[in-house]
Amino acid sequence: MSDSDPRNPSETVNGVWQRIRLRLESERDRIHREIRDYPTPIPRCDAQFNHLLEQRDSIARELQRFESVAASWNTAEANRPIEAFISKADLSDAVKRDLRSIVTEDPAELASR
Repeated sequence: MSDSDPRNPSETVNGVWQRIRLRLESERDRIHREIRDYPTPIPRCDAQFNHLLEQRDSIARELQRFESVAASWNTAEANRPIEAFISKADLSDAVKRDLRSIVTEDPAELASR
């Protein structure tokens, strides 16, 4: 198997990890834009704004945790740490669904991107 072979487990898993990282970074950027664009003045008791701050902190923690998990994965057990990361993540259900859909994509489709 060559490195460009879509059946190469290492390449496929690297692609999955990269797409998960990109999705988490996209979510982080979305939250930052919402905070930046939030109408002022902002009262301390603004529940929606406080929720955005909690989401910002959560996504930052999850990105750090993701980097730790990604750094320690091995090809033989690649799906286990990915699924464990998603299951334990303090993220919205929608983001978790997006991450799971990345993992379950057809490897040939993933390699063609």
